[in-house]
Amino acid sequence: MDVNEIAKQYISIAEEQFGSMCSDWNYKGVEFNDQGPHIRYYPDEKNLTISLNENVRGNEVGLHFQLAHEVCHLLYPTRCAVTSGFEKTTVLNEGISTYFSIYAVQQFGQEADVIQNLKEHNSNYYNALAQTCELLQKDDKAIIKLRSIQPMLNKITVSDFELAGIDIPEPLKLSLLDTFS
Repeated sequence: MDVNEIAKQYISIAEEQFGSMCSDWNYKGVEFNDQGPHIRYYPDEKNLTISLNENVRGNEVGLHFQLAHEVCHLLYPTRCAVTSGFEKTTVLNEGISTYFSIYAVQQFGQEADVIQNLKEHNSNYYNALAQTCELLQKDDKAIIKLRSIQPMLNKITVSDFELAGIDIPEPLKLSLLDTFS
């Protein structure tokens, strides 16, 4: 299947689970490069693409992992289409993207291996995933509820949890809203 068709399927699933895409950017599809996976912005045209690492072309699990992760970032881009300024990414933002990546690799029976790899080699993503899973265990609709209050995930505040009716411990809220590093 074509990678752009897979992206469309993931976008549909992600919007169903986490809320609609909200952006002044126009999504133009998937591209490959020699860099790490990211959202590539074209400010002059107000376009963006999902940019995947070239090395995943022959690696189905890696392709689905990267693609699903970046699809979540499409829902709430961190760059402003008007000012071109970037926002700091929160733990929750990276956690939900990693959570969706794990969802994507389940079809290959690879989720345990991928989680172990994150734990050993990318502890910041593993920790963001663990905290996000803790939130979703308390309320599996938490992301949709939070985004109904504040659609841009990086702009969610502690008070938004209360407004959304999500009762989790204060330290978890603060940790989820911390800047991802």
